[in-house]
Formats: sequence, C-alpha cells, structure tokens
Amino acid sequence: MILRLILMAIGIAGIVIFFLPLGKKGIANAGNIVGMILSVFVLLFGTFSWLFSRNFKIVLCVIALLILVLLIIVNIKMSKAKNNIAANQDVVIVLGCTYKYGISEELKNRIKEAARYLDKHPNALCIACGKVGNGYYDTEAEYIAVGLAKYGIAKSRIITEMSSTNTMENFKYAAQIINEKNLSRSVAVVTNEFHQYRSGIYASRCRLNAAAINVQTTKMMYPTLFVREVFAIIKCWISK
Repeated sequence: MILRLILMAIGIAGIVIFFLPLGKKGIANAGNIVGMILSVFVLLFGTFSWLFSRNFKIVLCVIALLILVLLIIVNIKMSKAKNNIAANQDVVIVLGCTYKYGISEELKNRIKEAARYLDKHPNALCIACGKVGNGYYDTEAEYIAVGLAKYGIAKSRIITEMSSTNTMENFKYAAQIINEKNLSRSVAVVTNEFHQYRSGIYASRCRLNAAAINVQTTKMMYPTLFVREVFAIIKCWISK
C-alpha cells in the first residue's frame, strides 16, 4: 500500500513538473512530452498495480533499473564535462538557443556569461552561433551579438555564424571560421551545464578542444531539458 502511494505521488509530481514548461511558456518537446507520458504511466501503475501480473512487474522493474543506470552514466559524463572549466581560451563559442514563442531565458543567460568571460579576457574573440529566428529577431547569432554589445563588448570582437540550425552545425560552421581566420582550436563553449557533454563530443568531431563556460538552467526548465538531452546524447552515441 505504501509503495502504491509513493508511486502515485511520484506520478502526480512528474505530471506537474513536466507540464509547467508547456503551461507557462508553451514549450512542448521530447523532454516534457516523454516526461508527462512516463509520469502518467507511473501514476496509473501505482493506482492499479494489483491488476498487473508478477512477471509484468518484474519486467518493469528491470526496465526501470536499466533506465536508472543509463541516467547515472549520463549524469557522470555531464558532470565531468561541466567541470572542465574554461580558463584562458582566446575563442568563445556561444551556442544558440531559442523557442517558437520567443527569446529563451537560456539564451539571455548565455549572453550574460559570455560577456563576463570576454570582459575578463580582453584578447578573446567570440563566435555567436545560430540561424534560427522568429518574430523577435532575425537570427540567434545576431541577437547574441546585439546582447553582447549591450554589455559593452566591442563589435570587432564578435563574429556571427548565421548558417547553423543545431548543435552539430554550430561547431561545424564555427570550426570553418576558426580555420579561415587561423584562430586557436582551443575554445570556450558557452552553453547550459547539462549541454556541455554533448557539445564537447561535437567539438571534438570538428577537431576543436572544448572547455566549459557553464550557464545555469532555470529550475522549471531543467527536468524537461535534461530528459530531452538524454535522448540527444543517445542519438549522438549511435551516430558515432
């Protein structure tokens, strides 16, 4: 009985947590959709667990254990990547991040952290990445450039990369710019802490050596973005 109540409580909490980004900001992606589906399943399983056979419950426990092991492995790799802090890199890559409803808090925070680093390292250049735009601005790269200028970063230190539509392309086109301008291949990557691991993989594939400038994810968005990132990492592993 106690286990059933715990499962029901977890299910209800999960539904609320993963619904918040959708309800408050209209964000619907693989992260919160899968999260809500799993939460509903946990709630229903806790409520009607007496209907399921013992063998079915064993299978579910094995699946849950495998998922837990996967999450632990991913979390360890994420922690290692985010702890590889940038120190004196002369090239800063700011990854784009936007949603259909408008400018994301994540992108605003990335601009702020990039500005802090660039202010402390006056010889560093910045590559602002992102083609995706919406009614608020033309491209992510242009919005990043404007945002950095508002923090006092000279436009001559900002290079806009306006061709990429995803993380892999961010690094692909940024690497082309680095090659063309003969810049250092040791780069500081500005992105959310959970995103540093996958970013490092893509950077390595583009022959770049990445270190982290971490951006803290808002509490409301973290569960949704973390779950989505797990799927993206698995896809990244498979594509290798």
